[in-house]
Amino acid sequence: MSYDFSLPLQVQREVHGQSVVVSARGEIDQNTVAALGSELRTAVALTTPPFPVVADLSGVTFLGSAGLNELLKHERVARASGISLRIAAAHRAVVRVIAASGLDEVLTTYPDVPRALSGREIRSAS
Repeated sequence: MSYDFSLPLQVQREVHGQSVVVSARGEIDQNTVAALGSELRTAVALTTPPFPVVADLSGVTFLGSAGLNELLKHERVARASGISLRIAAAHRAVVRVIAASGLDEVLTTYPDVPRALSGREIRSAS
């Protein structure tokens, strides 16, 4: 995976077996959230239940309310389709924002992509 560091947000999608990982790097705010939404929408469409979609936010440096809303929207769509949306992130820029918003009750976070794919070692967003 290669990124262009001159862009405020870069999003890429990769298939992992029957799961899909959407990796984001940079800032997720109202100006950049559409790219994340587009890839998450495609990922949910490509994934076969009960396999997960993983949003890899380990490269995210800022997660604003627009990003939280987008994650919540896609979590609901995925769940309605029998798919879980799992968040892979272990750093404060993401985990703290999810906890402070109260969305740690809805969004499941994991410390990294392998654990998110396997569904093991759930990490609390608090």
